[in-house]
Amino acid sequence: MDLKVVAAPRFEEMAPDERADAARAASRYLLANDFASLDEACEIRGLAMQDLWDEIMAVARLPACAVPLFAFAT
Repeated sequence: MDLKVVAAPRFEEMAPDERADAARAASRYLLANDFASLDEACEIRGLAMQDLWDEIMAVARLPACAVPLFAFAT
């Protein structure tokens, strides 16, 4: 049995409506949990950025994707 690993698409390459859904999900997560940023959430929760992003997408029932570049802006 061969297993094929499929990489999640880059956020920036997703359709505009999918990007908007993902960004809204991240915003709702930050507001609901009183975090100022994804970086702060990662630090406090002890998670890698991609792990946090994956959790947010899963809870929102959205398709997996790589963390958007805006998540690393300071």
